[in-house]
Amino acid sequence: MEDSEVFLGGFAGGFLERGLTHIGYGIYFTTSRLIGIDLGANGGGALGGGTFAGFIHGELMPKLSSEESAKTMTDLERMKEFEIEKDQISRIELKKPGLLGTGHIVITPKEGKPEKITLRHRIAYDRLMTLTQAFSPELASSS
Repeated sequence: MEDSEVFLGGFAGGFLERGLTHIGYGIYFTTSRLIGIDLGANGGGALGGGTFAGFIHGELMPKLSSEESAKTMTDLERMKEFEIEKDQISRIELKKPGLLGTGHIVITPKEGKPEKITLRHRIAYDRLMTLTQAFSPELASSS
């Protein structure tokens, strides 16, 4: 982890799912990577430091001190299911959920297989649009 890395934001909860068995998922962004956590495994339900509904300090993109940012990234590091460095991502595709269907976020690395997370609600899409724009607007595409 670089000293210059800063926590940007993220959230977790039932609006996200990965596969058929992982309802309740989390996506968090730093200035240099994207981290996915499974709330059911790795202690993901126990994100410390004032977590509310999968938010850090109750906010999608909290303003954290450098100490809080470092602690948050250490907690996420312990719980991560996957992480992808920003410079290893070729694109991030977001699809808005429809009235009856789900949407998704697909993170495509330059090498390896894409990570797909299902969006079960429009709120998840809106939050992820905000986060991907802060993380790397040139990588994000939406449909």
